[in-house]
Amino acid sequence: MVKNQQRVYRYIVSLVPNRADAEDLFQQTCLTLWEQWDRYDPALDFVPWACGIAHNHVRNFYRKRENSQLHLDPDVIVSLSTESMKMQSGSDERIEAIERCLQKMTPRNREVLESYYGGRSITEIAGRSSTPNAIYKQLDRIRAALHQCVTARLAGEGLQ
Repeated sequence: MVKNQQRVYRYIVSLVPNRADAEDLFQQTCLTLWEQWDRYDPALDFVPWACGIAHNHVRNFYRKRENSQLHLDPDVIVSLSTESMKMQSGSDERIEAIERCLQKMTPRNREVLESYYGGRSITEIAGRSSTPNAIYKQLDRIRAALHQCVTARLAGEGLQ
């Protein structure tokens, strides 16, 4: 549960605009997951099961709030939840593709990329062995190669 809690929480937030309400619904969902843990089949993916329980809590939440300005038809909620699940699934594949493509990079390119996205300035990365302009160009080439690699991987998995 812990490793998937952000995905379940993001799912709830995508359906409930008020952050406090979303947090309450997340707590209720966690409690229900704990209470119904013996019904979970480990052979199945956990996130869809957990999001199904969250979906039920969200639907009940909107039913109870008759005076709310936001009225969502249950069919709309189902549609939103289906799209959200598709997006989350695609995100996992993208992250895995990025990680694999990063592993294929040369150590120097990976170091430059990690330094830049780790908050170091271009001047710091350039140091004494290069110029800032050369680092900018190198970053452009690295990003282009990374984009090409990720796109190819996702296309191979039918996710693009």
